[in-house]
Amino acid sequence: MKIKNLVLILVAIFFEYLRDYCFININFYIEFLEKSNNGFEVINYTDTIIFNIVENLKINYLMKIKWGMSFIFILIFTALGILFSKWNLNNINYKRFLKLYSFGGMAILILSFVIFSLGKLLNTENEYNFYFVSLELSHFIQSALYPISFILIFRSYSFRASNS
Repeated sequence: MKIKNLVLILVAIFFEYLRDYCFININFYIEFLEKSNNGFEVINYTDTIIFNIVENLKINYLMKIKWGMSFIFILIFTALGILFSKWNLNNINYKRFLKLYSFGGMAILILSFVIFSLGKLLNTENEYNFYFVSLELSHFIQSALYPISFILIFRSYSFRASNS
């Protein structure tokens, strides 16, 4: 394995950890704020590093931060996939992969938004079901699964096409 691929994998693992760490702790703090605002006596499970950063923020602002972080992590994992393919595919395959990767990612994001929007039109129980499906689709794009899946699919398809 090339050293640069190993470094790229380690970078992906780091960003996976960072993403989970940030989102989980912000969610802990949002839950703490919601319950304490409703008069419940609750324990704040937010890690002190994140707590020190977000302690003076309101729930609406924390939700906006989460949306911004989602966008940033989508860009990070898209860039990691592009970089990996640039380093490991020839120019023709790189361009073919880039089309598949870009359109596939956009299609998943659009599908996530459509499912989320449809859920808003339904009753509360179904709204949550649609929300969680759209959430998982967007989580896929914000993780290393996105570039790994597309690279494996592309490699498998390219291998089959060259052997037939």
